[in-house]
Amino acid sequence: MKYTDRRRITSVIILSAFLVAALLPQIGLAETLRGRDFVRLGEMNTLHGTLVQEGTEWTLKVSDKIYAIHLGPSEYREYEGYVLTDGAEATVKGFIYGQDVAVTTIETGGKVITLRDETGRPAWAGTRFGKGSGKSQSVARKAE
Repeated sequence: MKYTDRRRITSVIILSAFLVAALLPQIGLAETLRGRDFVRLGEMNTLHGTLVQEGTEWTLKVSDKIYAIHLGPSEYREYEGYVLTDGAEATVKGFIYGQDVAVTTIETGGKVITLRDETGRPAWAGTRFGKGSGKSQSVARKAE
């Protein structure tokens, strides 16, 4: 094999690796996206449905659709005294992208918790539950 042939093959391999790396984020797999991505890509809306716990993850069943609800650190909700119950009815407001929701507020069992503000900033930002600085804006309160 000539030196120029090896160089071409090496160039093709390197170019292919760069293409794969560039295209992977475009595939849009929910497993690679985070709450902040759903805020950026999604649209604000409200859903009413039934909470379903799947391991440590939560979903919201709305008619025949299942939405993955991104709630942030569970420790934060626990600290705020907010408990989710499998099978409970819930109203979820948040940034919806496909079948994923970055939750801004969730109401269930007569209580509401704010997890993100209207711009998508997490309530736990700047607390011991998140990175950065600032103050928590979340307050669990009775639904009115």
